[in-house]
Amino acid sequence: MIKNYLKIAWRNLLRNKVFSLINILGLAIGIAACLLILQYVRFEMSYDQFHEKADQIYRVRHDKYINGELQYQKAQAFIPTGETMKNDFPEVLEYATLFRVSEQIDVIMTYQPEEGDAVRFAEKEVYFAKGNFLDVFTLSILEGQKDLKALEPHTMLLSASAARKYFGNQSAIGKKLNDHTIIGIFKDLPKNSHLKIDFLLGWDSISGDKNYDDSNWRWDGFYTYLLLNPEADPNELETKFPELVSRYMGEQNSQRNSKFILQPLTDIHLNSHLQGEVGSNGDVQIVYALLGLAVFVLLIAWINYINLSVSRSLDRVQEIGIRKAIGSVKSQIVKQFLIESLLTNLLAVAVALAFILLLASSFAAFTGIELSLDLFSKAGFWAIVLFLLLVGSFAAGSYPAFIISSFKTVKALKGKTHDTISGSFFNLRHALVIFQFSISIALMAATLVAYKQLSFMKTQNLGISIDDTLVINTHATQADSLFMRNLSVLKNKLDAYSMIEGVTASYDIPGKEHLSNFPDFRHSKNPEELVFLYFTRIDYDFIPEFKVDLVAGRNFKEGVDNRYSMIMNVEAIEALGFEEPQDAIGYEVRWGSEQNPGKAEIVGVVDFRSTSLKQKNHPVAYTSVLFPFKYLSVRFDQLNGRNAQRSISIVKNSWEEVFQEIPFDYFFLDDFFNRQYLEDQKFSQLLTIFTMMAIVVACLGLYAVASLTVVRRTKEVGVRKILGASTKSLLFLLSKEFFLLVLIAGGISIPIMLSVVTEWLKKYPYRIDLSWWVFLLPIVLILLIAMFTIGYKIILSSLSNPVKSLKYE
Repeated sequence: MIKNYLKIAWRNLLRNKVFSLINILGLAIGIAACLLILQYVRFEMSYDQFHEKADQIYRVRHDKYINGELQYQKAQAFIPTGETMKNDFPEVLEYATLFRVSEQIDVIMTYQPEEGDAVRFAEKEVYFAKGNFLDVFTLSILEGQKDLKALEPHTMLLSASAARKYFGNQSAIGKKLNDHTIIGIFKDLPKNSHLKIDFLLGWDSISGDKNYDDSNWRWDGFYTYLLLNPEADPNELETKFPELVSRYMGEQNSQRNSKFILQPLTDIHLNSHLQGEVGSNGDVQIVYALLGLAVFVLLIAWINYINLSVSRSLDRVQEIGIRKAIGSVKSQIVKQFLIESLLTNLLAVAVALAFILLLASSFAAFTGIELSLDLFSKAGFWAIVLFLLLVGSFAAGSYPAFIISSFKTVKALKGKTHDTISGSFFNLRHALVIFQFSISIALMAATLVAYKQLSFMKTQNLGISIDDTLVINTHATQADSLFMRNLSVLKNKLDAYSMIEGVTASYDIPGKEHLSNFPDFRHSKNPEELVFLYFTRIDYDFIPEFKVDLVAGRNFKEGVDNRYSMIMNVEAIEALGFEEPQDAIGYEVRWGSEQNPGKAEIVGVVDFRSTSLKQKNHPVAYTSVLFPFKYLSVRFDQLNGRNAQRSISIVKNSWEEVFQEIPFDYFFLDDFFNRQYLEDQKFSQLLTIFTMMAIVVACLGLYAVASLTVVRRTKEVGVRKILGASTKSLLFLLSKEFFLLVLIAGGISIPIMLSVVTEWLKKYPYRIDLSWWVFLLPIVLILLIAMFTIGYKIILSSLSNPVKSLKYE
């Protein structure tokens, strides 16, 4: 019997090739889109779950308050935080404190073999570890000491990729990098780890600096992770933290106060956007939005199948009548149509998997997720595929099956079933089409809003020119006289080239998170009130070379200004209590203790963005001394594809002539700054791609349903043409139903999307104003797409010979 069902199902697919192709193609696009999105969502939600004790690991977040006002929320805490919590709270089994030394100073790792030249690279993922790191986290040791708990002084663990970079195929065990003996090689942490570690160094190797004193409760620059007892309640543990703060930090907290919060390890990637994050995290809202998109695209494909299957049922009524007349029962007919649905969905799944194979490399490059043939060897992937196949076959096939099997035998033999199903099906069909296009219009509106918001952020005037600028990471750790002299020599070399507009040095650059902050500046009107400002260094050429907006006062003057002069941005001036920038010029600002305060005169006020428009600009004080120059910015008159390589070569050669021991490490400033919008850009692009797929699937279904409608009204078209109807009037007659449905869909989707995008935009402090055209344009575009989709078929029918139309059937 099953064999007979399959044979009939296959014959029906072949007999109606166009509609079968539309059905299979629509379902395949929907399934492929759904599977691709689910892979992205699964990857984003799997961060840090590979650790064996992931559900017991928590990171300590530090919230800083001054005079009761929240200043910042930070992913880092103090050096003694973890050890103290382990000693004071029985709920804490182990702790691990990490210091990302490469965040504070640029680390150049050097391996000097017995023979040959030294191997030297600038490294960014270098950490010092305190506590039992290997008891807290799962780190797979490939070579060396596999039973480690903690690292000894002057020892290190090395990632497998870092070991290959320095030692090739040779064993790295026992060798030294920067006077640290390598005692183990660990497997590279997977991409779904919020920590990216290549070098893990023993903590005692930095104990000589007072800033790293284990009892230091002043500098919150250290990542603290706790391994809690499985029975422990993290919320209850948090209630004990205020007493710990009071006990260990009470003396320094008269106006400043700290609050500790526990963050589950597996929540960090999607739910944590704090200062001092290890890297750029994802966004849980984006993940849920894409998950919803996957469901919607699949629903549109299934709705197409339902509409087409029931529309085609009118062509099979006599077949059903004959089956019933010779003894077929309703259950047998239902099985026949469900098997047809299963076969169609099975073919669609096969085509969808082919699409995924073709798109795997592009999707991986786009999202950063590796989609290879390994994907097809994972049980979880096939479980999802099987689920979609079975649910799709039953959900999309059951309604047509029960509708068709309910035909009365006599009416079916006479072909009179239209009245039987028009009341139920045609209303449902309208509802399904409206649902399809409501989703399509909503997705198109969301895509426009996302693109407009991203464009708004990337095109706003920053108050500083970041184009045509090449930035060199100087890897400077201190502002010693030899470095400054060499830097001056290099600047003179580069200034000699006509294509170079200027060269300037700084401690920070636009787009880089400020790390140096001082929480104890004094308010201009109330010296007892503390003000939180960031502190950084620029040279005398920074403001003119970057064309920074100087709104009051003057620039630094060489030989005149020193540590007792400052330039501040407008946010800092407002934080200090000045109403106008000009009011701050000449004011002597103070910071630090009242007994021995730091003092400086404000000589200028600037207005430019050092951060993206995804967050409020930080209040920053600029000095011409104190910090090393970590970045050298070289501005060109034009830096494009034709002359970029030559420009880079000139700067590289000049650099290596002066700084022979320091690797030439560069990037382009505009690319660096725009990295802050990477997640938003990725979301906008994904939304655009899958919205287009959803619209294509919806239009495939619309074309098929319109075609069936035209075919059934062929004789009517012939009669109307004989009576004098024009092509224009026939086009309006046959298409008005679909256009009306699109308009209804637009009316439904607009208020829903308005509330959704309004809520989504609230996360941006600087956002677009929603214009009426953002919601009207999708409706117009969908109407145009629908017109072209169904218009071709209708025009062909209206232009056909009316005699042939009258002879139809």
